[in-house]
Amino acid sequence: MKKIFLIGLAATAMLASCSNDETVEMAQNTKAIGFSNAFVNNGTRSIVDPSFKTTSLEDFAVYGFTQNGQIFDGTKVSAPGWTYSPLQYWVAGNTYTFGAVAPAAQSANVSKVALADGKVGMEVTFTNDGATDLLHAAPKAINCDDAFLAQPNIPKVSMTFFHQLSKVKFSFKNAVGEGYNVKVSNVKITDAYTSGTLTVAAAGNTWSNQENNALELDFGNVTADDATADEAAFIANAATLESYNEKLMIPMASTATYTVTFTAELYHGDVLLGSYDHNVKIENVEFKLGYCYDFEATLTHENIVDPENPLKPIEFTVDGITDWNKDNLDQTLEVPTTQSGN
Repeated sequence: MKKIFLIGLAATAMLASCSNDETVEMAQNTKAIGFSNAFVNNGTRSIVDPSFKTTSLEDFAVYGFTQNGQIFDGTKVSAPGWTYSPLQYWVAGNTYTFGAVAPAAQSANVSKVALADGKVGMEVTFTNDGATDLLHAAPKAINCDDAFLAQPNIPKVSMTFFHQLSKVKFSFKNAVGEGYNVKVSNVKITDAYTSGTLTVAAAGNTWSNQENNALELDFGNVTADDATADEAAFIANAATLESYNEKLMIPMASTATYTVTFTAELYHGDVLLGSYDHNVKIENVEFKLGYCYDFEATLTHENIVDPENPLKPIEFTVDGITDWNKDNLDQTLEVPTTQSGN
């Protein structure tokens, strides 16, 4: 593989924005503890987005305490309606504190659940596949006093979930020059981290124990904005297109190094001039919890083939203009003619 150190390789971190389309469902004259429609703190999305949305979240696992001890231990709460069984009930004189992870299947990886400093703390041992999102919610504690119980309809516990992973995609800009098109295919990170531990605490959620950096993440080809199939598209001069897939990664400090591979094809118009395999390093970038990253590579005539041997321009020069032919000078040429007339 030819190595390329992309000029202008950059990571743009976009803090996920919150969906305000929350639908609050009210319990109908019952004292049962219920949960409102959970909504997910959404980030930017590409053509294929692996992260949960309000419409795709199917369940979560809830943990809950009163001041006297634990009463929910990974109970599965399911859509639609966010139901669970057996029901538990509000009891006066208690303060209820909840925490949740999604999807509910992650409860199998949860340990060290405890109420500390007003928050339900826990550890989640997570195995990443690039396509499974991990969410956490920590609603405010609820004081179950007489005023709370006097409400005609007891409000459900409102869960706002936040992404606990980092989301990554790639964009490629064609800066080779006018008349040149580029196709980029088989974009991959070959050494992402497979496992890590999420610690949920009052001081904030953090990641540790990231291990086994042998996970291959396939971002697919770089496609047109309106692509309906995973096929590489022409990137016109001065245009930028992004990878068909986005992938989820375990957050990691800037000490980590990741290997990106891809194939770049260079065209003049629709004439293929060459295909080049590249191997690039992402270094000194911190993958933060809950952030989206768009790594943009600018392809130029200097780096699309080999940065040590950039493309050379095709140049022309005029060496001269030959004189008229001087052979057989002063010859009398007989020129046949025809004539017509009356």
